[in-house]
Amino acid sequence: NELQLIRKALDALGEQTELAGFTEPVSLSVVKSTLRELLTTSESGAGRFLSGGVTCCAMTPMRSIPFAVICLIGMNDDAYPRPHQPVGFDLLAKRFQRGDRSRRQDDRYLFLETLLSARRVLYLSYVGQSIRDNSVLPPSVLVSELLDVVDRGFQTTNGERASTQLVTRHPLQAFSRRYFTGDPRLFSYAREWIEASRQAGRGELDKPPLLTGELSEPEPALRWVTLETLTRFFRNPARWLLRERLGVQVDEGEEALETREPFVLDGLENYQLLDRMLDLHREGRSVADIETIMRASGALPHGQVGECLFAGASERVARFAGRLGRVLPRRDTKPLEVDLMLGDFRLTGRLTGMTASGWVGYRLAKIKAADYLNLWLHHLALNVAAPEGVARQSHWVAEDQDVVLDALEHPQALLKTLLDLYWQGSCRLLPFFPKSALAYVESFRKAQEKGKEADPDKALWAARQVWEGSEQRASLAERRDAYYQLAFGDVDPLDSAFTALATAVFEPLFETMDANS
Repeated sequence: NELQLIRKALDALGEQTELAGFTEPVSLSVVKSTLRELLTTSESGAGRFLSGGVTCCAMTPMRSIPFAVICLIGMNDDAYPRPHQPVGFDLLAKRFQRGDRSRRQDDRYLFLETLLSARRVLYLSYVGQSIRDNSVLPPSVLVSELLDVVDRGFQTTNGERASTQLVTRHPLQAFSRRYFTGDPRLFSYAREWIEASRQAGRGELDKPPLLTGELSEPEPALRWVTLETLTRFFRNPARWLLRERLGVQVDEGEEALETREPFVLDGLENYQLLDRMLDLHREGRSVADIETIMRASGALPHGQVGECLFAGASERVARFAGRLGRVLPRRDTKPLEVDLMLGDFRLTGRLTGMTASGWVGYRLAKIKAADYLNLWLHHLALNVAAPEGVARQSHWVAEDQDVVLDALEHPQALLKTLLDLYWQGSCRLLPFFPKSALAYVESFRKAQEKGKEADPDKALWAARQVWEGSEQRASLAERRDAYYQLAFGDVDPLDSAFTALATAVFEPLFETMDANS
């Protein structure tokens, strides 16, 4: 094949020489340049296959030769497998029998051949959004089947579908800011779009932050803080400032009345069901009594669907209660009263869940940023307020892991730092977002566990993924919180102040966890 291309190029060179009628000698560089041009451009539309470099060719059967990278472009739903409209006199199509050739089956086999030929990368591209109304367009049925196979054969640590990690949805505009955020899956070589992206990011329609300066210092009464208030503040400092200082209550809209029977519980309803069942289980109620109470309260769908849901939930509750019972007995324990003076602040509260080994907290769900904050604040209060003879260890029980924190040497300084941040957040907007901050600090921690040098850019990118969300789970983006949207507008708040706050809040917690391990 390649030898034939060389011969054709030499023949073409001879023909051009005869047509030119030029008989004077020429330099070798002229001949080399002409041959190079003929070899790289000739026969480009003839479907050449093994010509080196990047080969653009049609999909043809029996080409199952390994390639490092194979790209299939245009794998749209209506394009592949190729549609076949038989003519009216085609008797084979009218009386199709087993063994007759099928173009659709040929295309399926050809796709499988291509899949087996890719050694390093298989790139599949299709038009996924309508140019008219931006509605979602499905890919080829073969691509959908491939993604289904991936979902059945693999699972992710966070419970998402494995195929979501393989699909990249591109923005509609070439100047989208997502192309210039450092995401290795979304990038651009076009320098001219960088400035357009910046202009789009600070366009006239962008909303500025609600507060650009500081408020007047709050009343001294706010220096008397309860442990519950401090926890609520760090879960969402923007919401606390807007509600407590400005009296702003964001209307998040009324819930629409359901128009059909609930056969499946959403995330919140499922958590509330599990939480209530766990309380009843710890009270010593039987499984039958718990099911009766849940059905009477309307927490379970009717019929067999409700029975299946209850059976699965009951198994989870029993398994979790068994783990929890080993560290937190059912009998009531005497709570520890907290009343501390830390500088100008007075911190009060009550630590329930005290045992002989310290404080125990729990939640029947995977551990999240709010749980880490709850654990850390209670652990600091315990270590400062615990009298002699009271253990200063904290234990958090989650569905996916247990976290144990031992006694601290200087808890007052750590707690005072958080109280100072609380006071700052009472005067101005603090760019602290628990989920994104946790992702930022965890990125450093994972790098250290692998013995690698921590990369601040990668850590910030991990935080931005949580802040902005993914294409498949955009509704879970932390930035969609109504109070964050009102407080920060369209300004990107993940700056140096954010990284400093994330480090100040979460790094001491993880240092304590690492010391325990």
